[in-house]
Amino acid sequence: MKKSRFSMLVLALVLCVSVCTYGTVFASDTIKIGILGPFTGSLAFNAGEMKKGMMLALDEVNAKGGLFGKKVELVFGDTECKPDKGLAAVKKLVTRDKVLVVGGGYCSSVNIATSEFCQFEECPVVVAIAISPTITNRGYDFVFRTSPNSPMFLEGINDWLAQVKKPKTVAFFMENSDYGRDGQKIWEAQCKKIGANVLARLYFEIGGTDFTSAISKLKNLNPDVVFNIASTTEAALIQKQAKELDYSTQWIGVGGQFTQAYFEMTGPISEYAMGSSLEPTKAMKDPVTAAFVNAFLKKYPGSRPGIFSSQGYDNLNVILEAVKGAGNPSGNLAKDRLKIQGVLAKTDMKLSQGKIKFGKDGQVYTVVPSVVQVQLDENCKPDTQIIFPTERAASEYQEPKPWSERKCK
Repeated sequence: MKKSRFSMLVLALVLCVSVCTYGTVFASDTIKIGILGPFTGSLAFNAGEMKKGMMLALDEVNAKGGLFGKKVELVFGDTECKPDKGLAAVKKLVTRDKVLVVGGGYCSSVNIATSEFCQFEECPVVVAIAISPTITNRGYDFVFRTSPNSPMFLEGINDWLAQVKKPKTVAFFMENSDYGRDGQKIWEAQCKKIGANVLARLYFEIGGTDFTSAISKLKNLNPDVVFNIASTTEAALIQKQAKELDYSTQWIGVGGQFTQAYFEMTGPISEYAMGSSLEPTKAMKDPVTAAFVNAFLKKYPGSRPGIFSSQGYDNLNVILEAVKGAGNPSGNLAKDRLKIQGVLAKTDMKLSQGKIKFGKDGQVYTVVPSVVQVQLDENCKPDTQIIFPTERAASEYQEPKPWSERKCK
């Protein structure tokens, strides 16, 4: 009987400890930060570029002793660019891995879902790349983004269209996602403003490989400009198939297309394509950007320090600074996460993309992309050149030539 009572007393004490410490995590040997991204699938290369920038930032902080005498650990969650996979990944990071904050993020549809979960759990999330306005326009105070959103990315292109190109006819060939449809809405409003007639609205699914039917329609319509929001693989295939069908136009996309993989897949075929970009190698006059580029090249010899690497580097640095500013984690996740959220809201840093400051909606408003065009050097090697605004331009706009007239095939 005494043994039974003793066992019941022990059980009661265990239950009491469990209840009293709910939501508390005993001090960890590392500072854990969760990172989301499509690390497998058709967008794995782009997510890998983001990861490279983050690993550079991680090396830098851990080489200095980490934070509070502890190493920083990144816990990765693979979203595959699918909302259901993203939700499963973020739930694991937040509730099982018990990370202090979530970073990374690619694919707008995924990040709309994952950021909503983080808001519900009151775990800060800092989106690195996904650009849909929906992510930060819902009034969520635990959601931040270190990348310009799609209106910010497209603002410079819109000014260029109105002031320089002045197209009479346009067409849309967009990824069938929040990413693509948000871009279409913004560009279509601009086209209406400048009096350009929309000839077609065409869409493709992520992972698609045959775009010939849509390109044939575009060739018959012959618009002055084709707006094409696509990720690296699809964008490269569209360019290749346009050449096969002998179709030349002014393609306009976003800077995320112009990655190292994109140029390797397309070569000189990508000539004349345009977009809006934060390519760090084009801003080497800035000492902070130059320092990032040089450090990246030292860590990854032969790799291109592109926009996704830069965004990943900045994203993690913003998170690290917020964790540092919030103080040594107590082990009480709810309190620690709330402190980090408060510090994030006051972020004021100069990083590789420029100054990082958040508005009341958590959206960075101090990073300004430039309008770029893919141009070739004397060896037919493609690269982006800033062509607008004039004060930043390193080159002039080049009108796309028919395939038969191009020097580099």
